[in-house]
Amino acid sequence: MRHLLCVAAAVLLSACAQQAPVKLYSGPEQPASQVVVVQVPDTLEILDINGQPAPDANSMAGNGLRELQLQPGEYRINAYFENGYDIGGGLSHEIVRTRSATFSIDGQAGDVWLLDFAAPANLQEAQAMEENFSGAAVNTATGQRVATVPGPAYVSLLGQMLGSGTQSVGTSTTGIAPLGGETAAPSAGVVAAVPVPSQAAAPQQTLPANDATLSTLKQLWLMLSPQSRQAFLDWAEK
Repeated sequence: MRHLLCVAAAVLLSACAQQAPVKLYSGPEQPASQVVVVQVPDTLEILDINGQPAPDANSMAGNGLRELQLQPGEYRINAYFENGYDIGGGLSHEIVRTRSATFSIDGQAGDVWLLDFAAPANLQEAQAMEENFSGAAVNTATGQRVATVPGPAYVSLLGQMLGSGTQSVGTSTTGIAPLGGETAAPSAGVVAAVPVPSQAAAPQQTLPANDATLSTLKQLWLMLSPQSRQAFLDWAEK
């Protein structure tokens, strides 16, 4: 019985380690030879791809590399490092989240690119790179390395909602197109963009000025990271 339990556990761990790639392009599924595969270490979070949020890119669980599948073409991937560290032998915990870096990829069909960076060995090294995170996009077949450039600051979902302009939302229906390409039109019932209030135009509907609204705003504020709070304050001062 113990042997069977060990075998079952090994099978489950193997299944978790071999997770299915995430399809981020529109249209029917294509073989690996026709798409660009981007490998993402588990401590990297995708902020956006070509300016378009891609929540599916961060949906995989477990350790190891996540694999994203895109159409051949050029991409600018904003990604940031995020990891938790134990303090005092596990008595407390601290999450380090860096500023993002922009990884540039010009992928051909069948290419495999890795978002590479020097992983910090401890909390102190992670804290040291909070404002200067960098790396390189690496073509795993040719060895070509494209150094990153500084990317935008991390903005939480609430920060995006309170920011300016219109945020496009990447879905399995619309997909993410390469630079210069066109994203397929969404099918009926699918929202392709979420309008957010800007400073130039007042929102069509406002929240009531009561204790319930104030309590909700307080709870949202407490949920924000220090970086997200600063991003909101910077926006509010404009």
